[in-house]
Amino acid sequence: MVDRQVTGVIKQKSNVKSRIVVMLISLITSISVVYAEDLSACSGSFYGGIYPEFINNRLSQKTQPLCMDGFAVMYSGVSRTPLWSAEYLTRDRLNQAKEIDREDSFHEESRLPKSARASLDDYSGSGYDRGHLAPNADMATRSQQYDSFSLANIAPQSPRNNRYIWRNVESATRYLTQQYGEVYTLTGVAFTDKTAKQLGGQVLVPSHFFKAVYIPAINQAGVYYAPNDESERIDIISIDELAIQTGIDVLPMLDYQVKSQAMALPLKAGEDIEESQLPSDEPVWMLFVWALIDWLVAQLQA
Repeated sequence: MVDRQVTGVIKQKSNVKSRIVVMLISLITSISVVYAEDLSACSGSFYGGIYPEFINNRLSQKTQPLCMDGFAVMYSGVSRTPLWSAEYLTRDRLNQAKEIDREDSFHEESRLPKSARASLDDYSGSGYDRGHLAPNADMATRSQQYDSFSLANIAPQSPRNNRYIWRNVESATRYLTQQYGEVYTLTGVAFTDKTAKQLGGQVLVPSHFFKAVYIPAINQAGVYYAPNDESERIDIISIDELAIQTGIDVLPMLDYQVKSQAMALPLKAGEDIEESQLPSDEPVWMLFVWALIDWLVAQLQA
């Protein structure tokens, strides 16, 4: 009789342990599903539906892709900043965005584990702005605007860079969208220094900010590339050069010729792209003929 009671107790304990194991497995599985989010749900943010590729595999450590409302993010648990944010901009979207006033709502990203999140305290008194990668002014709804203020879309940015140079870059990108109808843009950060300053002992300060722009209507691309300091310097580089600088191929679907040439991006809204930078539908031999005619006319007028 005693043996049966002991056996029953052992079986009950075994069942309890089994249920606990099942619950733990279920919990771990659910967590892995949450943090294994891919970008297929927001593939429209990328040209050709293909998101950037890491050339330097070290950058992929502790990364977390996040589909936001209106854009997509690749977040780094190492730097506790986004590495890039991708957007597909259209005239309609920007016209809607003009109707929404700004409501600041900086917040921690709840989908990230606390061990990898940036916090509001990290930026407090740091001397750096909370710089948007996907800017608030691109957002067409309150939901999109709220997501743009997630710290998963924010990186420490030099105040003068953020408030002057980068504001002009964002305005110029919206201007290009209005001019050509649609633009794919990918904004990111680079860490090219051997050591990076830290905020709160955990958020890394980028050495550079960049914004890659691709315009399907003219099949051209270029990149704004600026040091994250008070110098107000900015360069226009190619997609290929950006890959060398950052270790990221931001637009893998583009033809190599488009990647290798930097289009003459405007530095302010309202500046038109030089006509010489625009593609021509005329064959090369016809361009030569027109050039020859221009030369002959010039000789006759001399």
